[in-house]
Amino acid sequence: MKETSPIEEFIFNFVDKFKPLFFPEKWKNSFLDYSKNEIFVLIYVYRKGSVNMSEIAEYIDVPLNTATGIIGRLEKKGVVIRQRDTEDKRVVTVSMTPEGMQVLRDELNSISFYYNHLMDSLSEEEKILLLKILSKLMDAVTMDLSERTKPGEKKIRKITIE
Repeated sequence: MKETSPIEEFIFNFVDKFKPLFFPEKWKNSFLDYSKNEIFVLIYVYRKGSVNMSEIAEYIDVPLNTATGIIGRLEKKGVVIRQRDTEDKRVVTVSMTPEGMQVLRDELNSISFYYNHLMDSLSEEEKILLLKILSKLMDAVTMDLSERTKPGEKKIRKITIE
């Protein structure tokens, strides 16, 4: 058996304990039918109510044509609807359909179940400590990510053509 470092052992134990959360049987299956960007867009549109295509592209940090493709797929799934602005036909707004609202509510209910289950197992002191630690972790992660990509800096991907 391969010898592991303490950090590797921690990671492996963490994965072993949390892997059941990643099995489809534990969740409503609807979110498993969506890509990461589609989920981010659904949540964003749900929170904002109605947004234009430029706002979506900016929110998920993709070009406008990529956002258009994402919205097209979400439209085919029946969870969002595109509408042209009555005054400026160039502006396209996106909003949730009733079916889309239900999909997101169902998923939020599943997540809430696990969140409540976790919080019920902690004392008030542990809850406060957990939230402080999570906040620090998120600050550390987002700071690290912002240092890797400077604002306004475009990422250039090289594609090898054979």
